[in-house]
Amino acid sequence: MDWQTDVNAAFAVGRPVLMYWGANWCPPCNRAKAAIFSHPGFAQGVTLLHIDGDAPGAQLLGERFRLRSYPTLVVLRADGTEVTRLPCEVDGARFAQLLALALASRTTVAEALRDTLGGKRTLSNAEWSLLAFYSWDTDENALLQGRELGATLTALVANCPVVESKQRLAWHALFAKAAIGTQAVEAVLANPRAQFDVVTNYASTLVRQMPELMAAWAQALAQLENDPTMWVGDQLAALRARVRLARLGGPAAPAQDAPRALDGVTDQATRHFMVNTAAGVLSDAGLLDEAEALLLAELDRSHAPYYFMQNLAGIAKKRGDAAGVAQWYGRAWKEAVGPSTRLQWGATYLLALADKEMALEVARQVLEEAAALPDGRAQRNLTQILKITG
Repeated sequence: MDWQTDVNAAFAVGRPVLMYWGANWCPPCNRAKAAIFSHPGFAQGVTLLHIDGDAPGAQLLGERFRLRSYPTLVVLRADGTEVTRLPCEVDGARFAQLLALALASRTTVAEALRDTLGGKRTLSNAEWSLLAFYSWDTDENALLQGRELGATLTALVANCPVVESKQRLAWHALFAKAAIGTQAVEAVLANPRAQFDVVTNYASTLVRQMPELMAAWAQALAQLENDPTMWVGDQLAALRARVRLARLGGPAAPAQDAPRALDGVTDQATRHFMVNTAAGVLSDAGLLDEAEALLLAELDRSHAPYYFMQNLAGIAKKRGDAAGVAQWYGRAWKEAVGPSTRLQWGATYLLALADKEMALEVARQVLEEAAALPDGRAQRNLTQILKITG
């Protein structure tokens, strides 16, 4: 695909823009590449703009467009007005549908939110879909603008007449700890494919609030795991959610089967996401040796092995191996590619060091690299500097 990398050039085309903010090592970014960007109906009638978080000055652009979490997917009009932020967790067909709705919409999600909360007018079904599938976790106050998330979602649930949109908004509200009923959860669990991303991603958090739904939730996840219409990486993610429910007292899940899902997977983006997920399945199940072996075997073939070194540090931490934690974080930092990534990995390594002299030397090197960057004190970079300097 023809991804622009220059913001001015992208908007000069004169069409709406789909902005993708991401990083090479980020598993959800790799999922978006494999499951969304490769879809035949993806991004018709829109200019594609990729802002790599490690590109020169990228973090300054992050501040300009309110971008922080990788990935963030933003639809903008040709004049730069933000229409909406789309979720990266849905499948390619759903994303194409939502993108088409955003491109055809005469209103932005901010205008739709303002109008329904103010009782000014009745929203269209398309506007409710865009609100329900808004990427609330990457909002960065672009839509909320100081509003409290739980209260906002509760009000939207009360106003929404569209069943699917109302159900999804209710799931988001429950995740935001709003006190609403569980009917929407039960309805979606009965047909999990339609909104598989919230069923999978919210499982271990929401089931704590609704332990009576444990069995139904595990059954819904098993259904997703074995659904041939699901992207293979999402099937594996459903297994991981099942394993996490098993740790909370739910039915047993076959964690040991996770590596089999990688058989024959050669696409770089797909494999990166799936190795991360499979290792997570094994680690969550307490199969630390198996998780470690999987990650070690992947280092030589991965396009971002330094990311998996972070996972290996996490396994060492679970074992109580402080030296192993520092060793893997240190290697990850030394081999990391990209200035913002190196700053983030360096801060992580520094915080794991017990040796004060070594920590001071690492801090010096990391801060020297940051000082040389044009965006060294912007957005994600500033967050890492504050971790180092306190």
